[in-house]
Amino acid sequence: MKSIYQIILVVLFLSVGTLSFSSLMALCLVVLLFGAWVATKKGKLEVPHYVIVVACFYIPFLILGLIHEYPNPTIDIKFQFYGLIFYLFLVNVKDLKILRVLFILNAVVAIVYILSYLGFVPSLWNIDTTGKGGRVYGPAIIPIVLIGFYYLYNRMSFDLPLAVSWVIALIYLFLTSNLMNLVTAGVLLLLIVINVSKIFKPVFILGFSLMIVVSIAFFNSKYAPEAIKEKLPYVLKPWEYDSLKIRIQDLNTALLTENFTWSEKLIGKGFGVTTTVYRENKIAQFFSGKFTFLEIDNGFYYVYHRGGFLLLFIFLIAHIYLVFKIPSMKAKLGFIALVLFTNLLSIHYFTNMFYLIVPFLILETEIRSKKQLSKSISNEE
Repeated sequence: MKSIYQIILVVLFLSVGTLSFSSLMALCLVVLLFGAWVATKKGKLEVPHYVIVVACFYIPFLILGLIHEYPNPTIDIKFQFYGLIFYLFLVNVKDLKILRVLFILNAVVAIVYILSYLGFVPSLWNIDTTGKGGRVYGPAIIPIVLIGFYYLYNRMSFDLPLAVSWVIALIYLFLTSNLMNLVTAGVLLLLIVINVSKIFKPVFILGFSLMIVVSIAFFNSKYAPEAIKEKLPYVLKPWEYDSLKIRIQDLNTALLTENFTWSEKLIGKGFGVTTTVYRENKIAQFFSGKFTFLEIDNGFYYVYHRGGFLLLFIFLIAHIYLVFKIPSMKAKLGFIALVLFTNLLSIHYFTNMFYLIVPFLILETEIRSKKQLSKSISNEE
């Protein structure tokens, strides 16, 4: 059954963000939950109390969105329901071997990008296969980010499987030239590698220096993608990155034109909301115009627009709680970096259910370890 779960999870991951496979996502989730409920839990589905609490907080905002009678609220609402089903599956399936699933996803995503780049696979995630600077469009590129957090949370050291995973991940990170995920995964890797007791050892210094030299040589060679070469200088000066400037401009425009009443500032407009901003292209006025988004690329605004300061406050409090639940300082820093970078530059944290693996690791793995410990103690007695 575990092998079947893994296959379905791969299909589910690849279907996220596709242009016309939303029904496939729903089918995969139904099969996963049904399998967990019937085959794994024998009809006794486990629903954690905090999931019920989250649902109770969600329902008023859902009702608020329906009251506003948005034309197509299900585009937004489905992400929350999909996430709920996915999380319940994770909770109810024991010994899923999440790290193994993430390794498989990492390899599959890289293969899909290679095939797309070579023209063997049509892009199911965008109208065009390639975009500006040769950027290749494809499935979500977060497996290496989730692998990095898994290693950090479980206090695992840098090893061969992680090294291989990173080499594989560089393929799709370069092909997408996505600076956000590259930096996020890089920060997590740095936190994994850093060990104060080993920093000053000759082997570590030699290995780290060699990696820096090889990286510099590669990025200055003809083999490095031009899109990556263009974006690397912004790693040290992110405030000069055009994509970040556009996101800041969109956020300012959205805040200035929202026309919220004080009650809407407090509780938002509910789920199903879209945002329209006007972008002015000073170089080519032809490209100026209004752009309508499910939401602008800012997760914090996504929360505020739907639930006002109240939901934003709840969101921040919940994540502060998760930070306190994380046992190690390095994992805390990794979690903060992941949440901060992802939400400042995208809304994927809310539209991609696989990010729920992060709170699942924090909330459920500790509970399971305690249960196993108490069980072993009782068996000894």
